[in-house]
Amino acid sequence: MSFKNEILDDEIVVYCSVSLYSKDSIFKCLYWYGDKFHTTVGFADIDTYKIIIRPKADLNLNPEDFDFYLLKIERDLIDFNLRDIVTKETKNIRELLIAKAFSNGEFDEDPIGDISDPVGFDIKS
Repeated sequence: MSFKNEILDDEIVVYCSVSLYSKDSIFKCLYWYGDKFHTTVGFADIDTYKIIIRPKADLNLNPEDFDFYLLKIERDLIDFNLRDIVTKETKNIRELLIAKAFSNGEFDEDPIGDISDPVGFDIKS
């Protein structure tokens, strides 16, 4: 089943595939909308999240504003999902950097061999 993001009366409805978007990235994204909107996350079906955002009572939006926020949430969901992917892919590197930083020099060693430069740059001078 395919859903289309839409603007209904005074709310914006966005659908996200469970296989493409993590729950963590959705909630991280929606956190930044909490100052202006009430947010609801549920399921449209077993494979699709349904996100509803409604403006708070003191926020007066015109129809163009709804279009702006629909585009913004679509971009922000992609942004936070990408951040989540990068975080997972670089986890091992970050752990190695932290281990090295707190090793108190235990892993410090000079590289094997001579340091040289084929264009004649003398590293020691």
